[in-house]
Amino acid sequence: MKQTVELSLEVKGIEEAMEKAEKLVKALKEAKTLADELASTELDIALKEN
Repeated sequence: MKQTVELSLEVKGIEEAMEKAEKLVKALKEAKTLADELASTELDIALKEN
C-alpha cells in the first residue's frame, strides 16, 4: 500500500548559499584556466657565468 504525503518546507538562507556556490564555481573555473595556462607556459632558462 502506497501513501502520498504532502509537505511544505521553508529553507532560510538557500538563496545566499546558491549565490556563494555560483561564485565558487566561477572561481574554480578561473583557477583551472590559470592552472592550464601556467602548465603550458614555456620557460627559457639560461645560466650566466660570473
